[in-house]
Parts: sequence; structure tokens; C-alpha cells
Amino acid sequence: MSSSTIVGQGPQLPRADEYRERVERARGEARLRYRDHLAAAFERHGVAGSSELADVALDALTVWRYIDSSEPCRCSCHPRLPESDLHDYGFDCVCARTPEDRRRAFNEWRNGIEAFWRSPEGQQITAAEQAADAELQSWLAEQTGVIVHDHGGLAPEQWRGTVDGHSFYFRERRDEWCIELGLRPSGRFVRTVAGTANDGTVSYQKRALDEGDVIASGTTDSEGYGTTPVVRAQFIVDTIRTHLTRQACTHRGDDLSSIEGILGTEVRWCPACGTRLRAR
Repeated sequence: MSSSTIVGQGPQLPRADEYRERVERARGEARLRYRDHLAAAFERHGVAGSSELADVALDALTVWRYIDSSEPCRCSCHPRLPESDLHDYGFDCVCARTPEDRRRAFNEWRNGIEAFWRSPEGQQITAAEQAADAELQSWLAEQTGVIVHDHGGLAPEQWRGTVDGHSFYFRERRDEWCIELGLRPSGRFVRTVAGTANDGTVSYQKRALDEGDVIASGTTDSEGYGTTPVVRAQFIVDTIRTHLTRQACTHRGDDLSSIEGILGTEVRWCPACGTRLRAR
């Protein structure tokens, strides 16, 4: 019996270029909204040149760059503007609503979601997700030593499971991915959503974080990364098994000498695992 299994299926993700365009558009709109908001606050306090000062203040607070490359830093330790139109870019957040307003807005949102999934478009998405899930489960049923506990999500996309007895965690966000292997308790905790009340109030709980050794990383442009759950699973499994093979390989030193004698040149790459043995 195969040891492969899967639990859970996330929504289909937009293409990387679509996601980047969506985020950049939201950042631009958020900056305009917060610049006007900040300028109005300066004006209320009688500050001269409020519009220009608002731009300077926003840059000072939210624009941080690497000192060597000038690339923007996205670390969460810096203040940042919204990257989506959630809660009207923060101007219609639940924190500014009365309990009655929160309850009404939450019910409207829930009813809207239910109506969408009953619509032809929602049913089409559901059917596509079910087909992708069935394809993935069919592929997993043919694999030995591969277990996927859960996967899915959007910004980040996350997978957890085991490959040949080694626990793994895969994460992709903003077109960059990494794979951790050999998960173990980190001693750190993260706050996660525990539930939502009828008035839209969110409750949270702490979840222990596991971490492993990062064995591979790259971008969504990596060869074989793909766009479907099956191709993504193949990419993750192949990457992990390539790493494990190279970790265990002895590079067959005696055979290399024989091969070099036949070829009349140095062997720069291990013929068994592909590891580079010598520089040019």
C-alpha cells in the first residue's frame, strides 16, 4: 500500500505576473490615500507645505533599501503601506466600526461569499479545484514514501509533509520559495486566527513554530516549478530527493579515476549525483 496521502486543498493561485501587478497597483493606490490622509492631518495642525511634507514622511517611514544594492527591503520590521484593498486600504477597518456595524458588514460579506460560490463562476472554480485535487491525489497514490499533510494558500503558498521519512516545509511568497527539511521545534510561536464571531471580531491563538534546515531556494522562474498542484508536488519531491542523494553520495572516487583515464580529462561533475567536484 502506498504511503502517499493528502489532506486539504487551497485555492488556485494567480500567475506570478498577475500577482505582482495586483500588489503594485494596490501599493500605488495606498500611497495616494495615505498621503492625502497625512496631508490633511498636517493641515489640521497648521503645518505649512502639508502635501510635500506628507510625501517626505511617507518615504522616511515606509521606504527602506539595502545599502549595497538599493533594492527595496520588504522585512516586516519596517512600517509599510497596505498591499491590498482589504478594508478599503485600512480606512474602513473593523476597528473603526460599532459592534452593530461590524455584525452587519460581516453578514453581508458572508452572504456575498456564499452567493459567489453558488454562481456559475464560483461553481466553475470549484469544479477546477476538485479536478486539480483529484489529479494530485491520483499522482500521490502512485508515489512511495511521499506524504503531503496539507498544502495551498495564497501569499504565502505552503506545503507540509514528508519525503522518504524526512519532514519538509515548502513556502513561496512574492515569487521566492524555499524548502526546509528535518523540521523540529524552534521554541518560537506565531499568532494565528482561531475564529471569527458573528460581528466580525477575530480571535487569535498561539501556534508553535517548527523549523528545519533550508536545503534549496529560488524563484518561481526555476525550471520545473510549474503552475498546477501536481507539477508543484513533483518539483518539491524532486528537489528534496536530489538533495538527499547528494548528501549520501560518496562520489565513487575509485571509479572516477578509471573514468578520467578513459576520457583523458578530469571529471568535474559526479556521474552519480551531479555534484560539482572541481572548478574549471
